Amino acid sequence: MRPPSPPSPRGRSIAGNSLVPILIIVAALGISTAIFFLFTKKKMEAEKAAEVAAAPAKSSEEPSKGTPGAPAPKTAADGKPAAPAAAPATTATTPAMPANGSQETPPPASFGFARPLDLGKQMARSLAAGDFAAAGKLAAASDPEQAALAAQLMQKLAELGFKAGSEDQVALLGLVENRTRLSVPLMKPGSADPVRLQLDIERDERMGWKIAKITLPKEASAALAALTPPASPAVAAATTPAAPAMTPAPPAPAQPGAPPVPAAPSAPTPAAPAMAAKSLFAVEETQDALSFASDFVRLLLEHDFSSAKKYVDEKKVPVERLVGLCIVFEEGQYRLKPSKPLIVTVANPEVSWVIAQVESESLQQSTEFGLELKRESTSSPWKVGGVNLSQILGSFAQNANKLGIPYTPIVQNPKGGESLALYFEYDRAELHPRAQKQLEVVAGMLKADPSKKLRITGHTDARGDDAYNVNLSQSRAESVKQQLVALGVPSDQVETTGLGKAQPLGPNQKADGSDDPAGRSRNRRAEIFLDF
Repeated sequence: MRPPSPPSPRGRSIAGNSLVPILIIVAALGISTAIFFLFTKKKMEAEKAAEVAAAPAKSSEEPSKGTPGAPAPKTAADGKPAAPAAAPATTATTPAMPANGSQETPPPASFGFARPLDLGKQMARSLAAGDFAAAGKLAAASDPEQAALAAQLMQKLAELGFKAGSEDQVALLGLVENRTRLSVPLMKPGSADPVRLQLDIERDERMGWKIAKITLPKEASAALAALTPPASPAVAAATTPAAPAMTPAPPAPAQPGAPPVPAAPSAPTPAAPAMAAKSLFAVEETQDALSFASDFVRLLLEHDFSSAKKYVDEKKVPVERLVGLCIVFEEGQYRLKPSKPLIVTVANPEVSWVIAQVESESLQQSTEFGLELKRESTSSPWKVGGVNLSQILGSFAQNANKLGIPYTPIVQNPKGGESLALYFEYDRAELHPRAQKQLEVVAGMLKADPSKKLRITGHTDARGDDAYNVNLSQSRAESVKQQLVALGVPSDQVETTGLGKAQPLGPNQKADGSDDPAGRSRNRRAEIFLDF
């Protein structure tokens, strides 16, 4: 057998020659990579760093290039340019930028109140404990630079004799201009009547509720006037001029034929430190619409009719409307909604509309009524010029109708004007338990002013003859009077009249001549006219 022939030298040469180009390419890539990392990348990084470093220096030098009045660049003692000033320190409120260039989420603020009343109660606790620093930080949570000034204000209030009331007395007044207002009571020195420290607060996504404005009562205005703004860098920067003031030199005499040289403009006068620092605070010179409406409604809820009546323009709001509202409050056991009792819907300097939202646990309903407030000028007190009770009376009447008799305490009298109405069962003169509650409210008002008179007219539906109906209507009026006398009203303050079926409020028959039970039920009534 013949041995295998050795590989051809030409075959080896071909295989070797095919690897040479690959080795050359790999070597070239390696050399170029090394050159990039050793030289090119370093040079690019150095150039980039130089551009970043030169950017602020360039902007600071630009005004000196031909800008009139610009300061010349500073030089060191040896004549060389001085080193650039250190960059200002980052403030506490500016979040740090991480190395990767992404913006970190700012840390949560130190205060966090989920409910408005929690904030007000914390303020009351801090003031009662004399912790003015904590009260100042709480007051200036939206502007920490004013924390020291706010603490000083709280301390001034204490020095003037004002003491914070109980945290249970902190009240939510309502909503005005997208802010919720809280009232923190302050006891005046030598007086049992508290005044209000008003906190207008707003919602912050990071920290919950925070104070945006603090309004002091007029009696405490001396505390605000006595404030001394602290010597902080922020205040100094806002109030200290950049260079010492210099008396301007008189202008040089003009050369013959030369145009006059205009005088250099004077530097603007810096703002007074106190005015810039007190932006968080204000004094209530006159009541605004929300505070006024809050006081008025709370007096009605407390059945303090005599005091509430002083808030009303009697030429535009019948006294029967106020009494009717007091009756509804009493009978329905209404109270202002804790979360949003009052809402100012129109806030003009001389006309405002306020919606009062109320709720009744016993009736399982929420409803509202409207107040129109007017005043002659911004320095004049507000007056209630209109009371819209349609919604609250409608809601209450729906519930009352379930008991079998209508219940609308305020009615339009056929002879004009409004009166209070009490309703009776068919062919009966005894007072319904609901009518007795109404009379308790009326009796309290009459006893408060013995000089006032009250007139009662009795009415019936159209069934029965005229003589019988007149006697029945007189008996209904007398029943009302007897109940008022039993409640302590002097007999000579009350007059009675029986009118029978002469003044119906509703139809006794339908259009087809058939009986109208609903209409007749409205006619079985006694109306009260208040001579107030």
